[in-house]
Amino acid sequence: MATAHPEFRDLVAPHLTALFRSAYRLTGNRSDAEDVVQEVCVRAYTHLATLRTLEQPKSWLLKIAYRVFVDGMRRRTRSPVRATAEDFDSTRVSDEPTPEDRAEAELAERRLLDALAKLDREQRALLALHVEGYTLPGLETMTELSADVLKARLYRARVRLGKLLAADGKTSTLALVK
Repeated sequence: MATAHPEFRDLVAPHLTALFRSAYRLTGNRSDAEDVVQEVCVRAYTHLATLRTLEQPKSWLLKIAYRVFVDGMRRRTRSPVRATAEDFDSTRVSDEPTPEDRAEAELAERRLLDALAKLDREQRALLALHVEGYTLPGLETMTELSADVLKARLYRARVRLGKLLAADGKTSTLALVK
């Protein structure tokens, strides 16, 4: 980014962390997330005039990231969203957990990852973005779906995830997704 147009750098740099975090949650791995962010930067750079006029460039950039992800998934058949241990640091009680705490956290994470893997791509993507903190208006902008449709799809995704976790007999894991 050091050789990029200074104005472009000033407009995009403050949002790179959020872009990467969002791309990582969508793709499930660092390499693909970096590719998504790179593609977003390329597309944004080619539309620098549009980027200059935006009051909320972050939303616009995230919308591009979502579209890059969806376009990539249409081209590939591999599973796009896999959560990692980094996503569930909240399962750790303290900085120095006991071995029992670590084992329980790893088991809970494994159950949650297994349940997430059973959701369809759209459900995983919507849950990942919502867990990341994106509001319905932000999701509406990114996905171009109405608020009612988003609410219904998020509800169905949560219910299905809850049923998958309950079927495992370990409903306490639901606390991780709230």
